[in-house]
Amino acid sequence: MKAPIHYLTTAAQVAELAGRLATLPRIGIDLEFDDNRYRYGRHLALIQIFDGEQVYLLDPLPLEPEMAAGLEPLFAVLRDPTVAKVFHSCKSDILLLDELFGVHCRTIVDTSVQFTLLALEDNNISLGRLISSELGFEVDKGEQKSNWLKRPLTEAQKEYAANDVLYLFELTDRLATRLQQQGRAQWAEEENRALESVRYGRDEQRPYQRLASKYRIGPQELPMFRELYWLRDRIARQLDRPSYMVLSNDRLAELTRQPVTSHGALRNAGGLHPELKRAPYADELVALATATLAPEGPLPAEQRRGGGGGFRRRLSGPLAARADARENLLTTLKTHLATDESPVLANTVLSNRLITDVVEQGAEVALRPWQRQLLEDVAQRHGLALAPLAGPL
Repeated sequence: MKAPIHYLTTAAQVAELAGRLATLPRIGIDLEFDDNRYRYGRHLALIQIFDGEQVYLLDPLPLEPEMAAGLEPLFAVLRDPTVAKVFHSCKSDILLLDELFGVHCRTIVDTSVQFTLLALEDNNISLGRLISSELGFEVDKGEQKSNWLKRPLTEAQKEYAANDVLYLFELTDRLATRLQQQGRAQWAEEENRALESVRYGRDEQRPYQRLASKYRIGPQELPMFRELYWLRDRIARQLDRPSYMVLSNDRLAELTRQPVTSHGALRNAGGLHPELKRAPYADELVALATATLAPEGPLPAEQRRGGGGGFRRRLSGPLAARADARENLLTTLKTHLATDESPVLANTVLSNRLITDVVEQGAEVALRPWQRQLLEDVAQRHGLALAPLAGPL
């Protein structure tokens, strides 16, 4: 399939396009962005739009420093519930729009959601594989990890970007037909509607916590890890470079356990950006070795709740018994669903994460209506009662 590709670089072009898009029933859309790969932070690099006949590549970089204002006519279309937005695997894109611009898309149709609900395989499918399996040909994905912030874009990058939206209508229509045939169209509608409420969230107080857990940083080491993390972050922000270019995560953990104790040792230390060996950062780094660092306070309640296993470990007595009974019932339902339908569908409806959520929060909160209805059908067939799962633990 071939379509004209238009490269837009001005606010006037964006506004003119948005005016046409606002009259359409649906658009195909994708974003290219840099996530701490070539610059500090997350940066929108390209917006791809398909209107059913033509592809538009919107370059936001020439709109800086007023990027948000220049893109606002398009954002208005994204907020408009009368225009469906067809994505593939949209969560990263809609999180970026929320984080950078406070834009919340309405009427989302996600082809990866549609494919997942067909329950053909456990893993999320890439757009390239979906095109191959559904449409029978390969598209070049060689530019996937290229630098989308570098200008000018190459013709290969433009073609790659266009392919990300060019086939979305054909894919979603095929998948919708198959879901309708299987009686699962409502499932997709509920899952896609839920995407409208996805919001970007960041732990501004302790963004280092997850990384510390990955490297098994103990409570006594955590204050040092925290200070090194923030030192690295300040330098990365100043240089507008990703944090890993200043100090890799592996080296961050090593310096936590074996701090640099003198400027002489610092000069000979490997794996450090030169800025870490210059004042004032060099002085800070050496001083950390002998500094009295404030200990970590208790985690916020929402973090203590996270992780499922931690929640269960804090239970005892009757609550622990109820949690065990809920988990056993859910495991039984999942086994029946795997036998009655398929193991893939059972994992889709009741993943391990969802089982943990239902145990804690209850089915009314943790599950969509289609999931509850499916489990009710399974329970009825096998003489089980779902009432014990309804409300929070």
